[in-house]
Amino acid sequence: MMKFFKGLLIFLFLFLSFRFTGTVYALDFKADYQVEYHLSELRNNINSRVNFKIAITNLQTDVYVNKFAITFPKSFVISNLKSSDDQGEVIPNVTSDGTKTKIELQFNNPNLGRDSVNNFFLSFDQTNLFKVEGNIWEVILPVIENKDNSNYKVIVYLPENSDKKISVAKPRPDSITENQIIWNNPPTKTIYAAFGESQLYKVNLTYHLKNSNLTPGLVEVAFPPDTLYQKTYLNSINESPYKVYGDGDGNNLGQYFLKPLETKTIIADYTVQTFATPREEMVPYIRALFQKQKSYLLESQKYWDIKSLDKIANLRNAYDVYDFVVDKLSYAYSRVTSSNVRLGAEVALQKPNLAVCLEFSDLFVGISREKGIYAREVEGYGDSSDQTLRPISLTSDVLHSWPEYYNTESDLWRSVDPTWENTSGIDYFTSFDLNHVVFVIHGKKSDYPWPAGMYKTEDSKDVIVVPETIPPVDSLKINITNVEIPATVSDSKSYQAKFSVKNLGNIFLYNLPVTINGKNLNISLSKTTIAALAPGEARTINFNFTSSDKNIRKTTILKINILDKDLYSQNINIFPTSFEILIKAAISLVLLVLIFFIYKKFKNLKSS
Repeated sequence: MMKFFKGLLIFLFLFLSFRFTGTVYALDFKADYQVEYHLSELRNNINSRVNFKIAITNLQTDVYVNKFAITFPKSFVISNLKSSDDQGEVIPNVTSDGTKTKIELQFNNPNLGRDSVNNFFLSFDQTNLFKVEGNIWEVILPVIENKDNSNYKVIVYLPENSDKKISVAKPRPDSITENQIIWNNPPTKTIYAAFGESQLYKVNLTYHLKNSNLTPGLVEVAFPPDTLYQKTYLNSINESPYKVYGDGDGNNLGQYFLKPLETKTIIADYTVQTFATPREEMVPYIRALFQKQKSYLLESQKYWDIKSLDKIANLRNAYDVYDFVVDKLSYAYSRVTSSNVRLGAEVALQKPNLAVCLEFSDLFVGISREKGIYAREVEGYGDSSDQTLRPISLTSDVLHSWPEYYNTESDLWRSVDPTWENTSGIDYFTSFDLNHVVFVIHGKKSDYPWPAGMYKTEDSKDVIVVPETIPPVDSLKINITNVEIPATVSDSKSYQAKFSVKNLGNIFLYNLPVTINGKNLNISLSKTTIAALAPGEARTINFNFTSSDKNIRKTTILKINILDKDLYSQNINIFPTSFEILIKAAISLVLLVLIFFIYKKFKNLKSS
């Protein structure tokens, strides 16, 4: 009698696999899959018409597949379901247990015999597969586990006349032709894709400051910085800092002066734009800054010290380290609380089942530095709609942590996320995404500065990040302040002078050219460049100058030019040395005459 098995195809969010209710051997059948996603825009949403074609080839004469089922999570909302096989329509049996929906199907009259093929066709609409977030479309597609000689093809058809281009793809597509994107036998358990070159986020941050001392003091906070993949716009701040400056890691720091026992609440509103490719204007600055950072980027630090060197002996490069961390650690969802304690790299090695994002990052940085790979940790916000796939767990303000290493071949920093690859199966080593917003960079110290969300006096929601679509306009406003330039000088002396350049605009400025010139003046620093200037930051420039002409009394104009604009000018009165001597002689003579008359008058009064 011909034997048959009821096949069970389970479609979960992360994977698809073929399962059977009886004894099945690997070579009993072969299943080839083709999945097509036809996208269309509908009221700011992306509708997907999904077509499944499953070809099941019998590899034995007495075994065939009669029935199988597809199970969707409850959040996987589908409609307009249609199914058929080679013989015609198949009526599905749809059931739900509250957490998932199961669609069971049975072939009408399956073909029998070795090498015979039975095709099954399934189509449905889905409105929540492709996620519209601000300026990008984002999707995570499950992939069938590819076993034996089975083939699996995914085809995405973008809407006609769409201007969206794929910017991030993990893994890389095999082909992109106009509006068609194809993956053949993807090696990962998920496909991740983002469409759109950049993403915008509205970022509202609250900092609760307190001076607990009986003496005045400065309190420092970290504002979102500019990075290689992030442009930061300052929209508003309720109180400007006493001082703004950038540290060696590239952080954007502000200082506030607080009276004894004073509290202060700072509310800052930003727009942050993240990019899929490096910002060209940032590349020279990043490379120059790295040359100064190299001196400490291999140092052991609190949370990055590793003692169990035998466990990492075989690791050689950044990918080895990344792969080791992803495989070694298991994400501990039970530790996702506001009271979570940071364990550090060594504890993560010893207790790999207790890891959250900080442990993944710390272990990567600790091993990398031990192996001579320049690495650091970044803390910020991870935009995630699914906390199981991409958890964010650093504090009660759902911050996220990920590491970076310096790629010496490209001479640039590379962001990686071993946490999210561990939890989602998405490759976060060969490419990144547009969902990470940087708040602070930890290179010199593993635990300072604190990111936004960590400045608390009570339990509060201090970080709000929302995708948006309209970018702000670059505002270039530069002011010359704190000018100390003598207005009257001698032609025989050198004079010291200084002024400050302050950024009153809403964006970071880079490679800012400053020119100081004046006719008949020799200026020691006539041209200089400010490498970087954050919004609200002021940089002081010191210089010396002398008169180039001698023994001629004249007035000249000293000008300060920035970005080809004269932003400040001042008259300089130059007196020749001879004229100065005459003036001094005349003043001395007048003083002598005055002293003589005073003496005579005093003498006459005394004699009388």
